[in-house]
Amino acid sequence: MNILLVGVGLIGGSFSLALKHRKDLIFGGYDKSEDAQDKALELGIVSHGFPTLSEGIQWADIIIVSVPVRTIRELLPEILDQVQPHHVVVDFGSTKEAICASVSHHPNRKQFIAAHPIAGTEHSGPSAAFGELYKEMNLILCDTNLTEQSKLKEFEVLAKDAGFSIIHMDSREHDKHLAYISHLSHITSFALSCAVLQKEKDGEVILGLAGSGFASTVRLAKSSPSMWSSIFMENKEMVLKGIEAYKDELEKLKSLIEKNQEEDLEKYLEGGREIRRILD
Repeated sequence: MNILLVGVGLIGGSFSLALKHRKDLIFGGYDKSEDAQDKALELGIVSHGFPTLSEGIQWADIIIVSVPVRTIRELLPEILDQVQPHHVVVDFGSTKEAICASVSHHPNRKQFIAAHPIAGTEHSGPSAAFGELYKEMNLILCDTNLTEQSKLKEFEVLAKDAGFSIIHMDSREHDKHLAYISHLSHITSFALSCAVLQKEKDGEVILGLAGSGFASTVRLAKSSPSMWSSIFMENKEMVLKGIEAYKDELEKLKSLIEKNQEEDLEKYLEGGREIRRILD
């Protein structure tokens, strides 16, 4: 079975490496960055590189699209225009509603699977890929009633072999939940990083005084700006609601501190600490 990675970075590359034990699978790659494509070949992520997307599509049986979400939305109709009946097209984007809407009326919609791997790191590119990224992680599949069920089951077998557990979800519900659970985390990390860099111009001071709490909180700000700006804009409605909810909580904290309401402040912090019941 031939699998084409459209985008050979962390997400697509890790999918290939996670399936190295499947000797019946051959991975090829197409990436707009020739350097990334060459690196993926060097690292064994793919064994074939293609100069054009069309050549890759003709070669493939399954097409995995893992590029910034705006690019996914723009590319998908073009890809579905070229597929043959045997093809399966899967996107690995972090937003789903706009992507699904872009092909909702395409005559080949039944050959498309909208997927979101709930996994990642702050690093990007082929060198960041590793085979254990998806071990015991969730893969959300959206609007699967619109996909041909035999093709869906075929892909689910691959996903489970890569280490995933499968969750089915409506695409709008996906974007609502991920805005709060994932996208808002990245927004707050980038904002905190910018705030600190504005006030603390001396990098040596930051390095000397920052503890593990600061490092863990701003870790996500090391993520790819092009990827995350695309995610924020593609999920604009839900992200803005998340920012407003976060601002409300910051205002509550600010008010308690301004008014010296230490007892109420401690109760507020204790309420936030309840998240440990879920995460632990």
